[in-house]
Amino acid sequence: MADEVSQYKRAPALRRKIKDINPESDMRVTIVGTVVGKNAGSLIVDDGSDTAEIVTDVEKEIGSPVRIIARVLPLETGFELQAEIVQDMKGLNMNLYKLVEEK
Repeated sequence: MADEVSQYKRAPALRRKIKDINPESDMRVTIVGTVVGKNAGSLIVDDGSDTAEIVTDVEKEIGSPVRIIARVLPLETGFELQAEIVQDMKGLNMNLYKLVEEK
């Protein structure tokens, strides 16, 4: 019974900067950043290290702070991030968050 349960266990969503995401080793990641653009079916998020396009059907306004848990899908060149959870971080002070993250 324990083997059946463990085979369905999700990989942890590791906290990463966009520039540090490695599609060969990262399966799920958590990023915190600001929505800087939108396309049909995706958000463009900047976390201060780089920007990434996140595939999602969730709508957020440009300038909104968000935390995203996403699956990393390797491509021939780079990777694609498919959002599992998009959390509104409206009350988060991004400057203070960045200070804490640097330490």
